[in-house]
Amino acid sequence: MFRLFSKGRQTLYKWLLGAFLGVMAIGMVITLAPIGGGDTSQVQANVLATIGGGQITTDDLQRLVQSQMRNSPSGLNAKYVAAVATSALDEMVIERAMGIEAQRLGIQVAPQELAQALQTIPWLYNNGKFIGVEAYQNQIEQTTGLTVAQFETQLRQRMLLDKVRSIVTDGVTVTPAEVHEEFVRRNAKAKIDYVSFDSSQFVSKVDVTPAALEDYFKANASAYKVPEERRVSYVLITPDRVQAQLTLDDAALRQYYAQHLSTYRVPERVKCAHILFMTTGKSATEVTTIENTAKQVLAQVKAGADFAELAKKYSQDPGSAQKGGELGWVVRGQTVKEFENAAFSIKPGQVSDLVKTIYGFHIIKVEDKQSAHLQTFDEVKEQIRQTLERQQTAAAEQALARQVENELKTNPQEEMAAAASKLGLQAQETQPFKYNDVLPDFGTSESFANLAFELRVREVGDPITVPKGLAVIQGAAIAPEHIPTLDDVRAKVEQDYRSRQSLTLAADRAKEFAAKAKSGGDFKQLAKAAGLEAKESQDFTRQDAVGPSIPGSELPTAFTLDPGQTSDAVSINPALTVVFRVISHTPADEAQFASQQPEIAEELLERKRMVAFEIYQQNLKQQMMRSGELKMNDAALKQFLSQYQNRS
Repeated sequence: MFRLFSKGRQTLYKWLLGAFLGVMAIGMVITLAPIGGGDTSQVQANVLATIGGGQITTDDLQRLVQSQMRNSPSGLNAKYVAAVATSALDEMVIERAMGIEAQRLGIQVAPQELAQALQTIPWLYNNGKFIGVEAYQNQIEQTTGLTVAQFETQLRQRMLLDKVRSIVTDGVTVTPAEVHEEFVRRNAKAKIDYVSFDSSQFVSKVDVTPAALEDYFKANASAYKVPEERRVSYVLITPDRVQAQLTLDDAALRQYYAQHLSTYRVPERVKCAHILFMTTGKSATEVTTIENTAKQVLAQVKAGADFAELAKKYSQDPGSAQKGGELGWVVRGQTVKEFENAAFSIKPGQVSDLVKTIYGFHIIKVEDKQSAHLQTFDEVKEQIRQTLERQQTAAAEQALARQVENELKTNPQEEMAAAASKLGLQAQETQPFKYNDVLPDFGTSESFANLAFELRVREVGDPITVPKGLAVIQGAAIAPEHIPTLDDVRAKVEQDYRSRQSLTLAADRAKEFAAKAKSGGDFKQLAKAAGLEAKESQDFTRQDAVGPSIPGSELPTAFTLDPGQTSDAVSINPALTVVFRVISHTPADEAQFASQQPEIAEELLERKRMVAFEIYQQNLKQQMMRSGELKMNDAALKQFLSQYQNRS
C-alpha cells in the first residue's frame, strides 16, 4: 500500500483527509434518500453511464467482463457473464469516480512509479531480466485481452486507487478494548448436545399427488425450459490436408531472407550469468547482513572459486540458480538499468563487483559479448523455412475453405456433402447441441458457438479458425427454446418437488422438536423417543466445526444461551437445520491474549479499513449522481444483460 506523505507534508495530508471525510459524511446523509439513475433520456443506447464528461459503453463493459473471465474455469459462459456484469459496471463507475476525485485533489501516479510497479511483475521483469517488448505485448494480450496501453492505464488506475485508499483509511484505528473483545469472541468455547435435521432424510416421506405436481410444474415451468439447440453441417480443413501441396526451394527462402534483413539483425548483446542475493521486503538490518554475505561470496569468486557452483549454492533467482546462474544472451533494454550498465561494461571472462538493483545484490559474470551484426542466411535458413511453411499452410487452408464457401453460396440448394466432394473433402454433421456445448471437432471455440447460433438453415458462414484448423459451417436445423410438457419431464419435476417439500418437512420437524425440548426433560432421551439421534460435541469455538457441515460460526447462540437452555431450530443451510442444548461454556484463556493480540489487531484494522473505504466509494458515487456528474442508463444495462440471459 502506498504511503504518500512524509512528516513534512502533514498540512496537505490533513487537508486531503478532511476532503475525503467530507465525502463520507455527506454520503451518510444522502444515503437516507432514494437515488435514481439520473436523466438518461439523451443518452445513447450503447452508453451505460456518463461520468465527468466521459462515457462507459457496452464495449467497455464487454472488454472488462471478458478480461475478468478469460482465465476462469467457466470461461465466457453466458450464464456467468450475466451474473458478473452488474458488479463489473459498478467497479468501472467507482474507478472513474475515484480518478476524477483524485484529479481534483492533485493526486497522481508519476511515470517512474508506474515503471517501478511494472518491474515487480514476475513474468515481466523476471529476476531483473526484461522479457522483451514483443513477449510483453503477447503476454498482456493473451492474459488480459488488452493492449499494452490499456493494461498500463488500468495498472495506473489501480495504483491511484491504492493511494486514495491509503489516505482515506490512514485515520482508521482499533482500540485495545475492541481487540480484547474480539479475542474473547474468538476463543470462548461451548459444548452442546445437538440433533441434525437433514432434508434428504425426508424426501421419501413427501406425499406426491398429481394435482400437487401439476401446480408445482405450472409455478416453476421456466426452470424446465429447454434452451435452443442447433445442428450444423461442416467441412474441417486441417494442416495435414494441404501441406502435401506446398513447395519451398532455396530461392524462396533466400528471397524471404533478402526482404526481411532487419529481422535478422542481432543487436549488441552479452551472454552472462549471475548470483542474486534478494533484498525485496527486507529490513535495513537484514539488507546489511545480506550485503555482507554477498561480499564474502564475491571474494570467493575473485579468488577463483567455481562460479556455477556458488550460484547453485547461494543464488536466490529460481529461474537460473540451478543452471549455475546462466541467463543466456541479454540485449540492452532487457534488464533493469543498473544490471545492464554493469553487464555491458565488463569484458568476457570478467566478474563484476556487487551490483545493487531493486531486487537485491548481483554478482555478474560475462561469458561472451557480440557486437551488432547480421545473421547469415545459413544461420537462419531453417527458421525461415518454418515461417514460410506456417504462412503457406495458413494461406492454403484459407483458399480451400473459401472454395467450399463459394461453392455453397453460388449453389444455395446444393448439399454440403456434394460441394465438399467436388473438392476432395468430406462433410460432417453435428448432433443437436446447445450454446457453449463442447463438440469433438470444435472444443470450446467461442467463434464457432457464436456463428452456429447466428446462421439460418442452409446459410453458410465465413471460414472460422477452430482448434484443428479451419472450418466452414452451414446451418442444418434449429430447435427453438421451449417449455416441455409435464409428461416430458415428469421424473425430474417429481424429484424437484420432493426435494423442495423435504426442506419444509425437515424445518417443521426441527421446530416441533425444539418446542418439546424447551419444555424440559433429558435432551438425549427426548430425541430417542422421537426417533432421532442426539450427538454430543467437543468443546468448540466459533472457528471450529461442530460436526459434518456444521460450522461453529452458524451457532452463535451456543455462546450466549445458559447451560441447560435449548435453542430454536437453527438453519445451517437450506437443507440442514439443527436444534441443540448447551452443556457448558469455557471462557477464553487470557494467558493466550498477548500472543494473539498483534494478529487480531491487524485483522480488525484491515477489516475496518475495508469497510471505511467501501463506504467512501459508494458515497462518492451517490454524491456524483446527486450532482448530475454521474448518470446511469439502466435500460442500456438491461439490454446488455439480456443478450447473455437469453443464451443461458
